[in-house]
Amino acid sequence: MLWDSFRTLSRQLRQMQKEFPPLDLDHRFHDQKVKKLATFVARNASSKRKATLRQVKRHYRLLIARVRWIHGIGQTVGARVQASGEAAAELAHYLPLVDRIVTQADQRVLQGLRVPADQKLYSLFEEHTELILRGKARKPIEFGHKVMLGQTAEKFIHHYQVLPQRREDPELLEPALEAHQELFGHSPDVLAADKGFYQNMGQIDSLQAKIPTVSIPKKGRRNAPENERETCDAFVSGQRFRAGVEGSISVLKRAFKLGCCLFKGFRHYAASVGLAVLCHNLVLLTRLL
Repeated sequence: MLWDSFRTLSRQLRQMQKEFPPLDLDHRFHDQKVKKLATFVARNASSKRKATLRQVKRHYRLLIARVRWIHGIGQTVGARVQASGEAAAELAHYLPLVDRIVTQADQRVLQGLRVPADQKLYSLFEEHTELILRGKARKPIEFGHKVMLGQTAEKFIHHYQVLPQRREDPELLEPALEAHQELFGHSPDVLAADKGFYQNMGQIDSLQAKIPTVSIPKKGRRNAPENERETCDAFVSGQRFRAGVEGSISVLKRAFKLGCCLFKGFRHYAASVGLAVLCHNLVLLTRLL
């Protein structure tokens, strides 16, 4: 992100020099030198040799200094230019983001401080991006946003929610049930979800008061009544249906390109999810007709 910050600001400053010649910017930005610093850091940051790690830290210090330098130039230019234009608007947008990137890099690398995950910036160009801990072997972490999907017995996705900020899975159950109630006029006959949606047995009891079958596995050890609940035919059938939902998610990723969003901004990010869901339902509808 430090290299992204430098090259973006240098490109915008060159463009502003073309739009506003009186600025008289005669700086040599030395992009290639800065790129070499970033490349060295990227290639050697995971090294286990202490001598290499010391070199990485020196390169990091130089890289942060160069980004601070060009950020200062950008602030000066932004204060001098009181005009509208695409380059000026982009510069005003990126300057505070670059300041955050430099600050968190300085705290994390040079000062050795731990920056909370929810306070970090993970992308200069998509500042809304979040870090998601998957906990899976091949993909321990991903970048993006959590998406809540609700599916009917016929495999139609009737509810989806793109979360601008990460929330725990149990908090998403009630909005999904409300969406089902609003669409169909009644509660579902079967509620199936993975154990990430489990909160406590009090939650399960309250759900069972209005839903005949609640197929949400308990986390941790189970007593005899809980084992009996999770081995009954209705519960097992619900979990089989839940496993089938993973297939629908795979289709959304592979066939409808939901694995990587190429749209810009959170609004368009959410729209891409909605378009994938629409395509999924239309294809399913054609198969049923």
